Amino acid sequence: MKVNEKKAGKMLKYGSIDSFEVSSNGEIVHAATAEHFAILCTSGSGTLVSNEHISRLNEGEVYLLAPGQRFKLAADEQALKGCMVRFEVYEYGGEQQMTATHAFMEGLFWCKDPHQLALSCDRLLQLEVAGDEEHFNRQAALYGLMTSLVQAEAKPESVESTASAIARVADYMNEHLDHELKRDELSKLAGLSPGYFSWAFQQYTGKTPTAYLMDVRMKRAKELLLSGDGVKETAVRVGYEDEFYFSRRFKQKMGLSPNAFVKSRRYSIASVSDPISGSLLALGLLPKAAAFYPNHELYNRMTRLHSYELGEGQIWQENVDRLRASEPELIFCTDLLAERARKELEQIAPTVAIPWLSADWREQLRMIAEVMEHRAEAEMWLSEYDGKAEAVYRKVRRNIGGATVNIWRITDSEYRIYGKRNAGAVLYDDFRLAATHRLDDINVFESVTKEALEKYDADMLIIMVDSTQQAAREWKALQASEQWHRLTAVRHGHVYEVGTEKLFEYSAWSHERALFYFMRLFG
Repeated sequence: MKVNEKKAGKMLKYGSIDSFEVSSNGEIVHAATAEHFAILCTSGSGTLVSNEHISRLNEGEVYLLAPGQRFKLAADEQALKGCMVRFEVYEYGGEQQMTATHAFMEGLFWCKDPHQLALSCDRLLQLEVAGDEEHFNRQAALYGLMTSLVQAEAKPESVESTASAIARVADYMNEHLDHELKRDELSKLAGLSPGYFSWAFQQYTGKTPTAYLMDVRMKRAKELLLSGDGVKETAVRVGYEDEFYFSRRFKQKMGLSPNAFVKSRRYSIASVSDPISGSLLALGLLPKAAAFYPNHELYNRMTRLHSYELGEGQIWQENVDRLRASEPELIFCTDLLAERARKELEQIAPTVAIPWLSADWREQLRMIAEVMEHRAEAEMWLSEYDGKAEAVYRKVRRNIGGATVNIWRITDSEYRIYGKRNAGAVLYDDFRLAATHRLDDINVFESVTKEALEKYDADMLIIMVDSTQQAAREWKALQASEQWHRLTAVRHGHVYEVGTEKLFEYSAWSHERALFYFMRLFG
């Protein structure tokens, strides 16, 4: 049905009109009302924020808001001017009764003739101060305005959620730490006025832009210093031209100079388990030798072991040889490692086996911290993680509500359905989302046939595809099948293909990154 056909059964009742002017870089806030709002911009440009959405507003544009929405107008460098029209909408109910409705046009519209829009505002303002005899003329002017909007083009693509805008800017900050990042530039990138940008950024991240930038710069600086970069090189890579100024800021934040920090974090330990290595990194502990999944960067001060914990064969023997050459004083593994292989490690250094299936990642982090006498660091890390997880949870749930989510993995030889470990730890525990199968019946994953995949349909599907040619062929064949097109998630366009490197690792380090990956994915 066309837009104008939909609206034909509606009746509009004019309420009132007010002119507005928002000064350069200023803001005004309006409380929610029981009426519809038409916000007409006659000159300038700025940002409109309503509930959880933001939209750019330029000369000749009109934004329609349903009742019950608090909104804010923020101007750019030039003052933002226009009018706000309040009106009610009624529709025919049973027995020709008229009832008020919220259902009407919403969003951003562009008028082809900005001059005519300004004249419409002036006409309504003149009629506003006239007596009751102008009632019908006010009604006629309101209908004329709405007719022009029905004939204009809606611009929904210019609307972006606040969470998405802030996440996009935060990503930009993380990726450009070596640049001079100013608030005005970042606010333009977000499409917000500087004042509102600072407020929204703190609401969504818990920190001001300046504090957030300092934190991510210092976090990256720690990683670079531990990986072998010098103080001067690290300073430049995180946005400081003066290494001495960087050193002062680093000491203010960390309580230690960069060189003293590196010395304090050098531990003669090793890890033959990828996820255990990730949890060591979360605690700020860089092993002398360790196995990591390929998505981890190379660390100059560390011997890289093969990602292989089967405890046999040539690859395992190469790991053993590298461990002997590294001469660690302590080795971490999981209790999945065969007894014979553990005895080999014991000949090199005392070995700690962390429970794998009987402990979750939080318990594993605490066990590692207990051994390394970093209990306070572990509890602080978990507390900060829980705060981030709760904030992201609220944003994700606002976007996807109570949708069910299942995690599939396509390998060379089989299809797997995941439970509460790996990516499931974030989705099902931290975000409290639901699967369509019993999660407690799956330790890590369950292998299923291609024919059985339909039993694991859901509102949303996360698909991890192994980075091999055979897995890619299996994935392509599945997408071409009739079975695939019958799935609910496919029919509604809610399938998210991701690489295993983003979600596969079951560690504190990986889960922290998965939080924000999912926020962007579902945002």
